Amino acid sequence: MATTPLHQQLSIMRQSFFDEGLLDHEQVSYLETLENEDDPDFIENLFTMFLRDSSRYINSIEKALEATPVDYPVMERMMYQLKGSSASIGASKINGETNILRKNFHDGDMESGKASLQKLKEEHANFKEKLVVYVGMLKQAKLSEY
Repeated sequence: MATTPLHQQLSIMRQSFFDEGLLDHEQVSYLETLENEDDPDFIENLFTMFLRDSSRYINSIEKALEATPVDYPVMERMMYQLKGSSASIGASKINGETNILRKNFHDGDMESGKASLQKLKEEHANFKEKLVVYVGMLKQAKLSEY
């Protein structure tokens, strides 16, 4: 396969995710080995599902925090889901922020918890913005190969 400008751009963008600590190189490299001719869109589908699900988890955490009284069981479940899914795709910064969020709430530090939720939302928005572009470019590159 010839290296096209699109493939070069994808390679640069992929490396920037690792350089910025957004994604874990080892985990993503492993996931890429799972993509094959039977599931050629594995990575795109995985990232797309993560973005959809992680947005839902963060919204649920926020709603549980705003409830009176605070819905701790829902918050805990959603933080646990977000922690697991971010680790499974190698979303390093989101995983780290989720761990900080969990610690703050487990320690009973509501103010720090609210601040870490805001930080998590910012990291997620940044990650989502970049990943949506990357997934779109991956799809475009695959279409151009046909």
